[in-house]
Order: sequence, then C-alpha cells, then structure tokens
Amino acid sequence: MQIVVFGLNHNTAPVEIREKLFFAESQIPQLLNTLRDRGIEESAVLSTCNRTEIYFCTDHTDESLAAIKDILVSVFNIDNQALEKYTYTFKDESSYKHLFLVASGLDSMVVGEPQILGQVKDAYRMAVHNKTTGYLLNKLFHKTFNVAKRVRSETRIGYNPVSISSMAIELSKRIFGELQKKKVLVVGAGEMSEIALRHFKKEGLHEIFIVNRTFGNAKKLAEEVGGIPYPFENMSDLLAQVDMVLTSTGAEKHLIDAGLIVQVMKKRKNKTLFLVDIAVPRDIDPLVNNIENVYLYDIDDLKDLSQKHLSDRMKEAEKALEVVEGEVAKFSLWLQQSEKNPLIAFVIDKAEAIRLKEFKKISQKLKNADEETLRNIDALTRSIVSKLIHPHVALIKQDSDREISEIIKQLFTLEEKDEKDLDNRDEGQ
Repeated sequence: MQIVVFGLNHNTAPVEIREKLFFAESQIPQLLNTLRDRGIEESAVLSTCNRTEIYFCTDHTDESLAAIKDILVSVFNIDNQALEKYTYTFKDESSYKHLFLVASGLDSMVVGEPQILGQVKDAYRMAVHNKTTGYLLNKLFHKTFNVAKRVRSETRIGYNPVSISSMAIELSKRIFGELQKKKVLVVGAGEMSEIALRHFKKEGLHEIFIVNRTFGNAKKLAEEVGGIPYPFENMSDLLAQVDMVLTSTGAEKHLIDAGLIVQVMKKRKNKTLFLVDIAVPRDIDPLVNNIENVYLYDIDDLKDLSQKHLSDRMKEAEKALEVVEGEVAKFSLWLQQSEKNPLIAFVIDKAEAIRLKEFKKISQKLKNADEETLRNIDALTRSIVSKLIHPHVALIKQDSDREISEIIKQLFTLEEKDEKDLDNRDEGQ
C-alpha cells in the first residue's frame, strides 16, 4: 500500500487556478464518496485558500491518479494540460514528509502561520466522518499532529504568529501609513475576517464596518471583537464611504464586480479606493483593477511581504525541518515494520473497530455531553486499547514463530465473535 498526495498550492499555481480547483466544505463529502467509488478506499481532502491536496492510500498508484484527474476535470471543467502544469504528486516518504511540513506551517505562504494545523485537523475529521480513512491514514494523520506539536513546542516558528490576515493589515499600513483615521469595510465574518478585525483594532481604528450575507454572524463578530455590523444589502452604500475594503468570504462567485465599483466611484467622485481580497475563490472581480483610482490586491500580492517574514524565521525553520526529518525517518521505519508484519495491522484494526463501536454507543447515550467530554472519552479509550494490544504487537515483532502468529490472529477473531454474541444477548434482553 502506497501513501500518495496529489495537489497544487501557492508555489505551483496562481490564484486564478487555485480558485478553480477549490473545494468548499460542502463539496468534500461528495468527492470522498466519488474517490471511494473509483476504488480509492482511504482518502482525505485538504482545500484552503493556498492549496488543494488529496491524500490517499493505494495499491494501484497510476490508476488512482488517473481516476483523481478524471474527477477533477469533470467537476471543475479544467483541461488536462493545465492540471499537469500546475499540480504535483508526492509518493511514499515524500508524501508524508510533505504533510508534516504542511501541518507544521513550513510549507505555507507565511511560514509558521498557525491556522493551517486546524485546517489539516478539519480535513482529517471530515474524512473520518465520511469513513474514508483506515489503518494507514489514521496512523499518518495522528503522527502528523504529533510532529506539528513538536515543531511548535521545540522551536519558535510560531512565536508572534503571522497570518494571511495580518499580512493584509501590513499591506494596508504600507498603503496608508497611519490607519487610525481611516474607514474600513470588512466583508465576511469567518476566521480570517475575525483575525483581520482584531489587527485593525490593535492599530487603533474606530470606524470599522462589517457586512456578511448572514447578518446575525456580522452582528456576533461585532459584539465579540468590535466594529459596526450592517446588512449585506448596505454594502454598496458603505463602499462609497470607506477608504479600504478587506474581503474574506466563502462565496463561490464574485461579490463585488466591475459594474458595482463603477457606480460606487461616481458616488465617491473618483476618490481613491483600495481593496484587499484574501478569499479563494476571489470575492472581487479582477477587472475591478482596471478602473481608474481603484487598486485591488489579492492573496498572491502578499507574497513579497511574506518573504520578509520568511527571512526573519529561517533559523527557526531550519530547526523545525530537523524535527520533521527525524520524524520522517521514524515513520518510514514504522511503515517497513508494518509491511513485514501485516498481522500487526490486523490486530490494531480489530481492536480499533471494537473501540469505535463502543465509543459510538456511549456517545449516543451521552447526548447532552459537550465536545470536550467526548474528546476526553475518545482519548481515554484510545489509550486503553493501545495498552491492551501492546503486548500482542510486541510479541509479533519479537517472535517469528508461525504458530504463535496464528494463535494471536485466532484470538482476535474469537474476540470479535464473542463481542457479536454479547451484542446479540444485549439486544435480546
């Protein structure tokens, strides 16, 4: 079984290509199911403003890659030539090294940015929820989270964290100098908008307007961080008043087009307007940049600023890379041992299946339990299972006696049968 990653990112593809191959959260379950229908049993999809990547396990790499490309061409109506030009494929050691780098923030546009680890965790949770992970991907992602934790704790790569949103604020400071007396419109109420809003507040801005398609979300963000919420329908009037606009939404189509800005500029009497669009897909039609006295910056325009921060963090990045390289070697060794001992995978899979079944039962009974309680139960059951099966795994590794291996395999098969009998008795009572 081979671990493979296929995708594109800010280093290989411009924003106009990345937005074409962006998967909204609502689209990912369908993609995971389609991949499974095409014979790819284990897969996870990571799609952010700077990357879209599919992580998967396969015994037939070429056929699986061909299937993925067919799916992307079909879904996004993109030609094969463009797909080949802007994408990459990593296999085996290169694939999990890449994931370690991504989750640790070492492959980000802004090196060390903290949001990516949460996005990787969300991608994994989505795959688990849709039952498209198995023994190998589960092991890989849990290892990845440990690697990212080590990088954060053993280096200063995440010290004074920098994000795409903070880069956008730095860009606005370069445009205006002092920001205190400027009026800003924030379009969107998600995480990126929240971070930007907090930075604006730190700069001393008092006139910050917030619009979002769901007014309740704009109001909630204003109450938590600050700013004045308005209904989305007021955006045109606000555009006529402000000095700068920052957009970061999950919209699939442009929210601000050239026609709207032409009308707005008439109301402004052609007063200069700056727009920063950090969304992928983009919120603002790039044709807006052709209008006189309108200056539009997108997420790729932040690269120059990010390079400055990269040079500041290079020493920490080198330390972090040493951590990653060491963990890659450990994971490679683990994979080699697993391939030599498929019985280990059998034992772990059987134990994990039982654990998940019981965890699901208790979760249904504890309907009013909060997420933290369920996470603690999940962690506890993982720990118990790990300790219970450890002697069996150690025995398999130490002893090549075929008879002992057969006994262990039979033992876990019988345990599964006993569990089914117990379940049947419980249902009959």
